[in-house]
Amino acid sequence: MKSSLNVPEYVRDALAGVAHRLGFTSNQHSVDYDFRVFENNRSVVSVLYRVTFREEPREATVLCKVPPPDADDTLLALFEREVFVYGKLLPALEQFQHTRQDGTAATPTTAADREESSVPFAPSCYHAHCDAKKGEGIIILEDVQRRGFSNRHKFEPMDYDHARLAMIQLGRFHATSLALKKHQPELFEQYRYMGDVTGERVLAMEGFEQTMEQAFENAAATLPAGDAARREKLARLRGCFAEELQNISDTALSEPFCVVCHGDYAGDNMMFSYNGGFPSRMVMLDWQLAKYGSPALDFVHTVFLSTDESFRRNHYDNMLQTYHNALLSHLERLGDDSATEWFPLTVLMRLIKLQARQALVLGLLHIPLTVASEEAAIAEGEPGEEDEDSGSVRISDTTDAKYQSRMAGLLKDVFRLGFL
Repeated sequence: MKSSLNVPEYVRDALAGVAHRLGFTSNQHSVDYDFRVFENNRSVVSVLYRVTFREEPREATVLCKVPPPDADDTLLALFEREVFVYGKLLPALEQFQHTRQDGTAATPTTAADREESSVPFAPSCYHAHCDAKKGEGIIILEDVQRRGFSNRHKFEPMDYDHARLAMIQLGRFHATSLALKKHQPELFEQYRYMGDVTGERVLAMEGFEQTMEQAFENAAATLPAGDAARREKLARLRGCFAEELQNISDTALSEPFCVVCHGDYAGDNMMFSYNGGFPSRMVMLDWQLAKYGSPALDFVHTVFLSTDESFRRNHYDNMLQTYHNALLSHLERLGDDSATEWFPLTVLMRLIKLQARQALVLGLLHIPLTVASEEAAIAEGEPGEEDEDSGSVRISDTTDAKYQSRMAGLLKDVFRLGFL
């Protein structure tokens, strides 16, 4: 296989440890690196490649994730956050689910019940390490494609079946976080300090304010010419968007319901497996932006940035109910019989109203980037499905019909639902 990157010694040592854990004999197995999928990536948060261990008569494949060679402090901080999630948070959530499953009176009796009571939220992680001072980092993950998982089309808005499963999985994830917070507060305390890794850095970036000014101007141009009231509301947000984003990050406004959020719960950070053509299982990818915050952050991110106006018009209430039901059901499985009383749907709706402006501000940047990336993929040939970290600095032509449609739809729904 083509080897286009130098593999540091610490990476080789980590892979040797994983190979031993998977049952391969030291010095008797081969290690093949496949960098082909990512060799043309630009502006990535991390580099991802496949590694295959072979020792007759078996082989095993893992995914190896490392920081890019020229990673700056911000990229290393993002990588360090993902290492923390894979190395500490996700194992703690999984262990907690098993403990509650074994210790509650309503112990599941069927395989299906046990599966719902202990939900895997991400690919299995075999090794996670980061030393930002040395510029070192590595995450070695299960290759879930071997179990039939695949990405949906990254540029297409999510359809009902994929979005419904995403809401169920999100509800279970947040429920596990809430239950751990309630039943093991000492253990959970370390996760309360997972702040926003990029928030202050982004606001301080040179040229960011000018970029946002242009983004607001482009978005306002999609409103009907005579719609003075909505233009005025958008202009007010434009004048204080930095303060709004800081207020949204104030966890005190959403307590006692704050959870560990995924932080980037978008359709292209999910992989699905299928049964009879319908998505039946899901894992979450890319945990670099995970943080402690309102559960509504993940909800609005998915519903407003990974679906379109038509979907929200027909299914918004259903998605709200699906997420809320999944959260309550999983809390009950984890031993909380009073979840319906202390986290009613009205509370969730209040939390969403507090966070919805963030979805709008993110959408001002996300939509033109998505349209530009889609146009580039069509022109150059779409990248491989493992290209989960790729980014682009290109912004679409805001007179483009796709931009006009998606942005106008986002604004229409934010106003229709009373979020601005």
